[in-house]
Amino acid sequence: MAMTALRTQAAALVHASVQSDPAKRRRHERFVLSRLLVGGGMLGLAPAYLAWRGAPGAFEAAMIVAAALAVLSVALVSRTGRLDRAHALSSAALSLFIVALAGATGGLSSPLLLWLAVVPVEAAFFGSRGFMLRAGWIAVGALFAAIGLQWLGLFSETMVWTGEAMPLLAMSALAQALVVTAVLLRRRHAEEREQRVSDARSQLLLDHVGDLVTWHDANGAVVFANAAARALAGADPRELLGRGLFERVHIADRPLFLKALSDAAHGGEGVTACFRTLFVPREGAGEARLPVSLWLEMQACRVAGAAAADGAAVVCVMRDVTERRAAEETRERGHAEALRANDIKGQFLATVSHELRTPLNAIIGFSEMLSAEDNGWLDAQKRLEYARIIHASGHHLLDVVNTLLDISKIESGAMTIEREPLDLAAMVQDCCALMALRAEASGIALERVTGPALPAMEGDRRALKQVVLNLLSNAIKFTPAGGRVTLAVVRDGDTIDLSVSDTGIGIAAADLPRLGDPFFQAKGAYDRSHEGTGLGLSVVRGLVGLHGGRLTVESAPDIGTRVSVRLPVGGIEGVEQPAKIVTFARAPRRGIDTKEPLRLTA
Repeated sequence: MAMTALRTQAAALVHASVQSDPAKRRRHERFVLSRLLVGGGMLGLAPAYLAWRGAPGAFEAAMIVAAALAVLSVALVSRTGRLDRAHALSSAALSLFIVALAGATGGLSSPLLLWLAVVPVEAAFFGSRGFMLRAGWIAVGALFAAIGLQWLGLFSETMVWTGEAMPLLAMSALAQALVVTAVLLRRRHAEEREQRVSDARSQLLLDHVGDLVTWHDANGAVVFANAAARALAGADPRELLGRGLFERVHIADRPLFLKALSDAAHGGEGVTACFRTLFVPREGAGEARLPVSLWLEMQACRVAGAAAADGAAVVCVMRDVTERRAAEETRERGHAEALRANDIKGQFLATVSHELRTPLNAIIGFSEMLSAEDNGWLDAQKRLEYARIIHASGHHLLDVVNTLLDISKIESGAMTIEREPLDLAAMVQDCCALMALRAEASGIALERVTGPALPAMEGDRRALKQVVLNLLSNAIKFTPAGGRVTLAVVRDGDTIDLSVSDTGIGIAAADLPRLGDPFFQAKGAYDRSHEGTGLGLSVVRGLVGLHGGRLTVESAPDIGTRVSVRLPVGGIEGVEQPAKIVTFARAPRRGIDTKEPLRLTA
């Protein structure tokens, strides 16, 4: 109970500055407790000793001063928290105690002077090398003080030591050394045990945080990795040591990874970087395993002071942000699609307003002229001409509305096709007959090429006829007078190749990738504008996709354009996605082009 009370008192005397550090607090408690026991005990026995001996001499005065210095060192460390100064004062008290004992037992010839070696050894209990060096110098000073006192004749006469006394002194010195060594070893074992427990706790914490924690040396090599390496890098922690982590970083992101480590190692603030890792999963041995790509966000900071003693220069904490990156990309893609939809809406309003306003103006204007009361000046020929204009404008409006409805049905998936056997040769002949008058009026030669033994194919007659008419209409529209438009239908294995070629203004290579986008109109080599909504090829693309076909466009400015539709002979069930458009650019040469096309996109 008494010892517990003393320990409690010693803990209460520890300075507040070291309360947060368990190791320092224990050193201060040991120092206070040992000095209170020795110094306080000596001072407590001093009155009884003086009452027995009478007036104190030099020896007794030295003992009292040594005990008082020991107690004073306790007060110093309790008030200031400076263990180094308090221990220096305590070492001086111990040296004074040994010199006083030596002076009373023979001076320089006393073997008790050997106990001055205990002073620096005892310092190892409470501090580092600096404590031992300071205590050693104090012991050396005490030895020189003993020599000086001996020379001044202040010590007692040399005592004659018997053979029995010397072994007792040697045994006491040996016992003292053994006690000091045992205490030092016990302290070392306790500190090692505490360090192992602390390391185990830290390792357990790091292995369960979920984030990948790595330590890197000055060259960026990994010197430590926690268990999260299995989930975030597909490897055991030891496999990431050295360049293991670097080799799993995506090759395009390695410069960013190394720069982040370098900036963290040479800067005072943390560095954040986001990079990709590639690894093969460890699970599923014996099966085909595909590489896994993860996005990791890394927080790197410099390691300074004692924490860098093992060579570590940077500590990094990496977190899986793959889902967050995917969400950000989805938001960005949605934003881009919203902007594109807004642009399409603007193009829609501009195009449709123009396409509707022009025929409506003609219908309103000429109908007003026909319905006017004073229209006697109009003869029968004029009335017939105006009626034909109104009729043509009405048909144009109907075509625009029908085209918009077709686009809406295709994009919403509401359009269906009716499969029936078709004679493509007869169908393309009808289409050429319908477009012949327009081609003749524009001064364009319309040719038809039909391959031998064309099989009957399954498809929607109305939809395929609309495809052919749209392609012929575009070809005639963008071909100047004197040009040629050719419609060819041939069999190629299990597919039918239906193509429309012209010698028109062509399409620039920069505009080819956007073909098929709603309301997009490519700019030709001519400065004149061409009427149209820009929806014809979009409708063709959708209808061909519903037949499981493929659309190919090759073109070059001032040379012409060839649009090829490849359809399966047997036909397939309707699909939701429009046909993919493959575009080519011809070599820019005048006249008839006979070179192989140069592929741009696929």
